[in-house]
Amino acid sequence: MGVKVDPVYGAIRNGDSAIPLVAAPVEDLAALKAAMPVPSAETPMPEAVGGAPGVEGTKVSGAGHQHPRLTSTTGPKSTSPDSHVVAATGLATVMFTRSFDLPPGPVFCEVPPATGVMPAQPASFRVESWIRETMTPTPSGKYVGCVVRAWRGRPLPLMTLLSGVLSLTGINGIITGLTGFVTFAAPATGTAFTCIAVARSDG
Repeated sequence: MGVKVDPVYGAIRNGDSAIPLVAAPVEDLAALKAAMPVPSAETPMPEAVGGAPGVEGTKVSGAGHQHPRLTSTTGPKSTSPDSHVVAATGLATVMFTRSFDLPPGPVFCEVPPATGVMPAQPASFRVESWIRETMTPTPSGKYVGCVVRAWRGRPLPLMTLLSGVLSLTGINGIITGLTGFVTFAAPATGTAFTCIAVARSDG
């Protein structure tokens, strides 16, 4: 019965002696290969509060991988003049660049209009309604856009006569002028704005 001898591919000098370099058995190489991480074909997960380490030592991200976007950032476009511009109704429609499972957190910011001249008073925005994947007969599915309502601030009523202001009649006039006066009630027709919608972190 013969004795199995592993092939020697060289040696490492260690003082006056030498340590032979022996090829690893085929089964050891197979086990080592099986334990090596391989590129993952899965889409990277979006960010999470606190993060997550992932599965250790089994998969690695491949070259050119991309993480899904958590936000939708949109604004006026020259190819769509009515996009992100408030109409005479006080409303504007925003379509997100990605869909959301839950209502996102939108942030609106007024930007200079096509004329480049910003109005003196600021604009105020709110979400009037959501646009869902299915709108009839009952809105359902993911959130794909929203209808925005906008107002513009207006100055307080101008009181011109100092003597009238100091009189009882003048004071009554001030009270009458300010009663029910809404600061943000001026029309915002033509207001251009951007919208950043961010995915919620609570669901």
